[in-house]
Amino acid sequence: MSESVIADDLHIKGEITTSGDIELKGTVEGEVTCRTLLIAEEAKITGKIKAEKIVIRGTVEGTINGIRVTLTSSAKVKGELICKALAIDEDAYFDGTSQRVDDPLGLGEVASKPRADSAKKAAGGNGKPEKQAGEKVQPLAAGSTSGAPPSQTPGH
Repeated sequence: MSESVIADDLHIKGEITTSGDIELKGTVEGEVTCRTLLIAEEAKITGKIKAEKIVIRGTVEGTINGIRVTLTSSAKVKGELICKALAIDEDAYFDGTSQRVDDPLGLGEVASKPRADSAKKAAGGNGKPEKQAGEKVQPLAAGSTSGAPPSQTPGH
């Protein structure tokens, strides 16, 4: 697949959809759906973005759905981020909400659904999965006993 470039003097109102990659240097008012989206520093999107990989160097106002989303130091984002992995440079501007989900594109990934269902069943339906073989154990904060079995909890 080739990359489509939207030039800096191009202003698009409407919907852009491709199974390939887009490098945006211009302005879009509407919805952008693609595989990879690179938003240049001088570019702006007002609307909804849906892509596997999104790198934002410019301005976005709206909802962003992506598997991997990166806000660089020059990014200015206002809106909602729904993603699986998020990286935000310390100089980036972000005003909005972010939510981490396993399937931000709504593809119904087969791999993510059984894990969630089996985790609930393994935990007796309380939504807290038991430790799987090979998983790293997160250290508890000093003085915390929330992860201790009842027999080891102080005062019981």
